[in-house]
Amino acid sequence: MEHHRQEMGPESVPLVASRRSVLQGAALSLAGIMTGSGATFRRAAADEAPRVETNGTGEAPRPFQGLLENEGHAYHNWGLSHETRPAVYVEPISYADVQAVIGDPIRFPTPVSVVGALMSVTRTVVNDGGTLLCTLKLNEILGVETDAAGRSVVRVQAGCRLKKLHLWLQSRGLEIPYQAEIGEATVGSMAAGDTKDSSLDGPGYFSASVTALTYVDEQGTLVTLSDLVDEKAFAEFKCSYGLSGIIVECLVEVRSARLCRSRFTVVTEESPQALGATIRRMHDECDALFVSVAMESLRALCDQRFSAGPGVKTPAAAQPVFDQMRLSRRLNIQHGAKPDPAVKPPPLTHDLVYSRADLVNEYWRPKGDEPRLDFHYYEHDLSNLGRVIEESYAFTKQFSKEHGFAPHAWAIYFVRRLPATKKPHGLYSGGSGISVSFDPVYSNPVDPLWQQFAKAYNEVAIHSLGGRASPIQTQWLTPADLTIPRQLARDRFTTKYYAQFLG
Repeated sequence: MEHHRQEMGPESVPLVASRRSVLQGAALSLAGIMTGSGATFRRAAADEAPRVETNGTGEAPRPFQGLLENEGHAYHNWGLSHETRPAVYVEPISYADVQAVIGDPIRFPTPVSVVGALMSVTRTVVNDGGTLLCTLKLNEILGVETDAAGRSVVRVQAGCRLKKLHLWLQSRGLEIPYQAEIGEATVGSMAAGDTKDSSLDGPGYFSASVTALTYVDEQGTLVTLSDLVDEKAFAEFKCSYGLSGIIVECLVEVRSARLCRSRFTVVTEESPQALGATIRRMHDECDALFVSVAMESLRALCDQRFSAGPGVKTPAAAQPVFDQMRLSRRLNIQHGAKPDPAVKPPPLTHDLVYSRADLVNEYWRPKGDEPRLDFHYYEHDLSNLGRVIEESYAFTKQFSKEHGFAPHAWAIYFVRRLPATKKPHGLYSGGSGISVSFDPVYSNPVDPLWQQFAKAYNEVAIHSLGGRASPIQTQWLTPADLTIPRQLARDRFTTKYYAQFLG
């Protein structure tokens, strides 16, 4: 196993960036500064340098040139359900900035936790008294290239949002298989976190397409891992939730763009057993399936997806109907599937051909009095789908009878698992097969009854049904619900929230 460590001496530029910044660096070296992706500050000679405080290691601290805020401001996740007051909040603008943060525990207190668009629904965003590092300014798409295995890959920085990446690839006739509808998710968060999508001709989780990544380790050194050279370490890193290091750049496999044909059907069944059988049948009939279920009424909207051949953008003839569907779905997700009598859903089209990349949406940051998306995530094997629906239906009906509350909907995705060597820990680590993501959805994350429902349902989904949970997508977890392998975590990056799950 070989790690490609790129040491950062005062006169060096990391290999990952040298190709792109060497000319610019040479031009600026007379000024004592090197810039560009991953570049570092070039220190003046010792007799010219001003007196500076050390960083606790006896060395002068590296300069930080991005946004730095240390005035005790509060930061919230997208759903406004969690607040944190870090000692320092930073938005680096170069890889050297990230190295400066990690290498200086005096100015940037431990733990250093990384965030992107703050979309997580759990307490993973909370890092009171530590350093919150946001990657959104590291958002460049650096180009398409061919790797050593002959694969076409896009080199992209960690803070690039999913929608931006899709648009950039579309303009070049390319795509990635993972095309989930929330476009604010960032590449770095998805490369080492949990995602799901009913993808066409792809596994259905983003990290499966990541073939190499560059990160800053706990010593402040740039390290590159790839599936060709460091297969085991690379696979484990992608399961680490940012606890092994802070990703700054990824290589993601791309392919020629293709279109999707969706067949929409609304079904209502008389029993949960019948609903489970219908969903299994529909899954077997298509290339990919997404289902939204109103559990109490056993009514489901089924989106059967079929590959429709090559194509970059939604055909013009389908555009008016597609836009109606896209905007309706965006509003439904924004509002957490809360019914709105004033909004009429678009008429169902039996077969609609479109680009799934066009369906990836942008969402506004809600205010506290707005309905807004909240959800929980549970992974089950496809073979257990019938039992999952039956027991979830029974639990939901009983809870509704006792408390007058039920989630608005349940979202069901189907994800193809890779061999366990490719995903050794966490979600989708059960070896080759098909997983079902079974997610209750609601519109108010701070509603006491929603929280009560979620806490009680964790016991059913995890301990009765044997489902896997996610620390970034499943709320109210206890150490008995989830274990993250201790070898994946470094003290410099481990918050109190994550520490409880290490084992």
